Amino acid sequence: MDPAQRQAADRQIVALLVLLGLAFVLHLAGAGSTLLNLTREAMDPNGIFTVMDGALSDAELGERLGRATGFALCGVYSLVGLVWIPTNAWGIYGRRPWARVSTMVYFASTIPTCCCTPIGAYGLYALLRADVKQLFAERA
Repeated sequence: MDPAQRQAADRQIVALLVLLGLAFVLHLAGAGSTLLNLTREAMDPNGIFTVMDGALSDAELGERLGRATGFALCGVYSLVGLVWIPTNAWGIYGRRPWARVSTMVYFASTIPTCCCTPIGAYGLYALLRADVKQLFAERA
């Protein structure tokens, strides 16, 4: 790889690390939001944690189950990201071949979340560039 290509690939690595840092902050915010919402629900007499004595209508039960499912999905995705992102960042920084694949899977998983679609799209673009692929292949 010539010096200009290496420099371009290194800039992509820096951009990826910045994106991963931004995504980490978003996952941290998601975990905090989940915690705050679960606390609010626990204090609400009609929240998702109240005892269901059979007096709920189907609509109320569906609403509670929907909120509980949303909180669970957001919380799990946030917590997984808080572990996965630093692992990927460490591997990307060290140009580890496994990190390229793992980070591509992570960025692909962010695309369905509307606020992170641009992050995921750019991350995939950067990791699929020929010069970046070559940079990781040199390390293998």
